[in-house]
Amino acid sequence: MYRIGEAEVTRIRKLIQSGRIFRYGQGGECDQFEKDWATHVGSRYARMARNGTSAIYTSLVGLGVGPGDQVIVPAYTYMATALAVVAAGAIPVIADVDESLTLSPADVERRITAHTKAIIPVHMVGLPCDMARLMRIARKRKLLVVEDACQAVGGGFRGKKLGAIGHAGAYSFNFFKNITCGEGGAFVTNRKAVYDRGSVAVDCCSFYWNPDQDREDLQFAGHNFRASEFEGAILNAQLTRLEPMLKKMRRQKQRLTAAGVKAGLQSIVNHSIEDECGTHAGFLFATEKQARAFRARLAQAKVSSFLPMDTGRHVYTRWEPIMREQGAHHAALDPFKIPANRKAKIRYSPEMCASSLDILSRAVLVPTHPDHKADVVRHMLATIREAA
Repeated sequence: MYRIGEAEVTRIRKLIQSGRIFRYGQGGECDQFEKDWATHVGSRYARMARNGTSAIYTSLVGLGVGPGDQVIVPAYTYMATALAVVAAGAIPVIADVDESLTLSPADVERRITAHTKAIIPVHMVGLPCDMARLMRIARKRKLLVVEDACQAVGGGFRGKKLGAIGHAGAYSFNFFKNITCGEGGAFVTNRKAVYDRGSVAVDCCSFYWNPDQDREDLQFAGHNFRASEFEGAILNAQLTRLEPMLKKMRRQKQRLTAAGVKAGLQSIVNHSIEDECGTHAGFLFATEKQARAFRARLAQAKVSSFLPMDTGRHVYTRWEPIMREQGAHHAALDPFKIPANRKAKIRYSPEMCASSLDILSRAVLVPTHPDHKADVVRHMLATIREAA
């Protein structure tokens, strides 16, 4: 979380005083945010969900992904990306990241099979994937693309907002994201059919709340990831904060990156440094030992940084339910055990994306912050030069 305060308090106070705290047929905060968020990212439709995980899951359901399908995910992402694939009944295929710390288009092509249905590019720690190459691959191979923009809310790639480039996109608004309502999420799409199916997956009673939309073909047994008017109210206030914060962080990242490169460091590959979130400047080292030494020098000067390899369940080797093939609470519902996935299954091993483990062990990320004063940024710049 970067900023929250009186604007959110005022909006919540008004909501409580109105007494209209249930979204359907009463409130308007969720409706307003969905409309404004779709406009902000450049999509036709947006639907709020409970969190980023449910937003990815409902995107997949909206696109018709299920048993018999493989979905390619990167080796560096929060475990929830792969778990959402399993929740939809499909099999996650783990592919390498490259020196951008995001999904490698070359490795994606290598891992496509006759069972591949979709790709999930994950814009990790605010870093955009090479969406131009990934979309070309998807068009060539007739694959669906679900962007996981949970850690890149508001970021862009070559003038387009992340999440709105693929066939669907998912966002998280939990405590750690660029804008937050404590816990929340949303998916976007330009396809009405995807939005309708995804909406039922979000809310099992989605169409029952609106009798004029009653359609038997869409009244399947969905879940209940329905958003609260309180979340909508907070996000409506948060949205006004987003772009000014990202503008400051982009500028900080550009300065930090330039200082490191000028001092002899190698930057990670930044696919769209002018459009991305700017939340992290990244550097690559020849060895893990050098990376850890650099990080230690930053820490001595009280400059925050981390190695991606140290982030627990953001690295595929720590996705225990996936690595052990425990896909559901009951074997009859487990995508790893059902007959429909027999031909789509793959073998998981700790070494399956060794190249990713190597890169993640040699990278150091330095977070930015929109509230850093000029003297703090100057200190970070000087420390990076000295540590280099």
